[in-house]
Amino acid sequence: MRGCIMFKNIQPWKPIFAGLTLAAGSVVYLLAFAPEADEEWEAFKTAHHCHSVGQQAGNNQGGWRCDDGEIHYRWRQQK
Repeated sequence: MRGCIMFKNIQPWKPIFAGLTLAAGSVVYLLAFAPEADEEWEAFKTAHHCHSVGQQAGNNQGGWRCDDGEIHYRWRQQK
């Protein structure tokens, strides 16, 4: 029960504020680095001569067959 005593003096708004701050930081991080991932994929796709093998039925995943012998699946974002 000693662990419960440690959290007894924390005001209820502090964990809420911490959670909102963490969520906002995550959104900023994703917005800042998501385009970089797309640029890396485009470079990989060009370097490995990837071509589309079509869209799977019922979802937004598209497959790309590359000269490395793998089929890479990418999530197609709706814009």
